[in-house]
This record gives sequence, structure tokens and C-alpha cells, in this order.
Amino acid sequence: MLNKKMKTKNGTFNYFINENFDRKNPTIFFWAAMGINSSYFDYFNLFKYINTEKINLISVDQLGSGFSGYPNNNKRTLENYSTEMNEFIGCFNLKKIFIVAHSFSGIYSLNILNNINVAGFIGIDPTSPKIMKKYEDQIQKNLTEALESKNNNQHMDTDINPSLPSNIKSEAIVLYRNISGNEFEINELQEAHNTINKTLSSSISDKIPTLTFLSTLNLNSYKKYGNPYFNKNVNSSEIILNGHHFLQWLHPKLMATYIATFIDNIV
Repeated sequence: MLNKKMKTKNGTFNYFINENFDRKNPTIFFWAAMGINSSYFDYFNLFKYINTEKINLISVDQLGSGFSGYPNNNKRTLENYSTEMNEFIGCFNLKKIFIVAHSFSGIYSLNILNNINVAGFIGIDPTSPKIMKKYEDQIQKNLTEALESKNNNQHMDTDINPSLPSNIKSEAIVLYRNISGNEFEINELQEAHNTINKTLSSSISDKIPTLTFLSTLNLNSYKKYGNPYFNKNVNSSEIILNGHHFLQWLHPKLMATYIATFIDNIV
């Protein structure tokens, strides 16, 4: 994949895009979880199983995270993330857009999906505001780790894809060590409580097909509090996969097959 940058009024995004990009094909925008992670590293396993002759891939890092530049507006609020995501996606002027969100980036997606022209949404263990409302102590724990990282760059409060090739894993370690505990990660965590409260009643319009991969790790929570990413659209479905929160590290080939089928049924 090609590494590129997109300068916008909100900041400069870093993204990776398939070399044979074809505007006629459906395009998937991949967003990483909350924090400093790079989307390219987190979805690395998945990319090699998606046929880019039929589907375009754009892996993008949030401003202040991964390889992307600093945001012009330092406050990492729900509204600012939404504006930035909207602007980046809009820069490509594409049709047949699909959004993939892992973990907390699902909440940011919830806030924009009903207001932009998307063909479908794909969530990987996407964060439910109602679930997080019951587990806000985890947010506080993450904030404590991020604050510790600010003063000790040998500690990284993030997860690294264990299946990355050794040279790329080394690159990820260096990147995360350099930005771990930065002001944007800390502010995002500080804003998380407000973000959760603002999206407690959010859902995705039944007009938008959705595919959600749920982990057995968090399945009971989804059963108890519901999955706001699943709706009544005829093409919407839930897939339960055995494993932890980073399902794309465990089942990339299987998930790529489901994603391709999901997109093919829609377009």
C-alpha cells in the first residue's frame, strides 16, 4: 500500500491506500481504536486478504494519533473528531463508501453515519456507549496509564499487533514509544465521559446496512446492553467470533471473506 498525506483545514492526515486504487470500486475507510494506534498496523493482517481489484482500501490515522499530524483544534471532543472524519472522507469525493471502525472509533462513527452518504458500516467489537457507561472505570485506568507514559516513554499504553512482520513491528514500537502519552491521547480519554453521554441514545439508521463482528470476550455485555450498530436493514448481520477485542488479528482471512460478501450483496 502507498503511504500518503492529506492536508485539511483541521490538520494533516496520514493514510495508506492500495496501489491499484479505482474510483469505480467501493472504498473502505479503516479507523483505529481510541488512542495512539495506527490504523495501518492494526489492520495489517486483514489487508492482505481483501481483493483490491474489487475493493479499495484507505487506512487512516486520527489526527494526533499514529502517523497523522497534530489537530489544529487540540480538544479531542466528539464534535471535533466527527468534523475531522467527515472532512477527510469528503476530500475523496467517492461513492459506495464503507466505514470500518474498531472499538471506540465506532462511537465517533455513530455520530456521523446518519449524516453522510455511506453504503454500509462495519464494526469490529465496536464500543457501545451503554456498555462503556457501566465500565467507565476502564477509561480512568487508561487515562492513568497515558499520564504515566507522558513522563516515561519506555512505557506504552497501547497494544501492538503480534502478527506484524518483525521490521514493521519494530517500526510500530518506535512510533508508539514516541507518541505514547501525548496531549491528544490524554485529552481524548478526559473527554470520553462526555462522548459516551452524548451518544447513549445513538443508533444507525435502518437505511444503512451494517456488519458487526463481536468477540466472545465482550459478547455477554452486548447481550445485556444491546448492540447499537445492528439494525433492521435486510443486509445487516452480526458475526460472533471467538477471541479478544482485536479480532482482526485473530481471524483476518475469515473476516475478509465476510466483508467481501457483505459489500458484494450491497453494491
